Amino acid sequence: SFASTDAQLDTVQRLLDGEITLEGLPIDADLQWDLLISLVAGGRAGTAEIEAQLAKDATASGERRAAHARAAIPTPEAKRAAWDALINAPEGKDLPNALQFETTAGFNHAHDVSLIAPYVDEYFGMLRRIYETKTNEMATNLIEGLYPSLQAGRVVELQAKADAWLEANADAHDALKRLVIEGRDNVRRALMNQAVDAAWGA
Repeated sequence: SFASTDAQLDTVQRLLDGEITLEGLPIDADLQWDLLISLVAGGRAGTAEIEAQLAKDATASGERRAAHARAAIPTPEAKRAAWDALINAPEGKDLPNALQFETTAGFNHAHDVSLIAPYVDEYFGMLRRIYETKTNEMATNLIEGLYPSLQAGRVVELQAKADAWLEANADAHDALKRLVIEGRDNVRRALMNQAVDAAWGA
């Protein structure tokens, strides 16, 4: 859910609390997590609510969704904890793939993308280490999932940072360079779309 206004978040809260229902839409455990994550990202819920929901849904799926929710808490501390769990885990303590996927999604789940802007330089700084020390699947998921695409149009030198990394790391593995090129090109397309939208809105 991308609820962000007070009115939208109020509706999400009422759905989660059972105060309102939608015909033909049962509020099962998966939807409860969707609603809670929306409230968490909107600053309306936090750790206590996440743990309460996990107690109700003490399953492998619940653990995955809780990881997403914790990483979506809109504070610098929560984003740092998520980043460190993904990128700076001690040897042998890497998150399983499913938890890695959900934590990455939660890290990127930010209404205020300035919360994750500080990680642009860390992203480019960690690429070779991650690619060379993680399994191929894990490294690919992290490099693709954490590419700072949400900063398109906000971090003005984002494309230059990607180009500079590619120039400085010409000896990097071709597959790693391809991932960076794909991320850079996705941002380029996003910037073009933003320009078109701005022109139509002018």
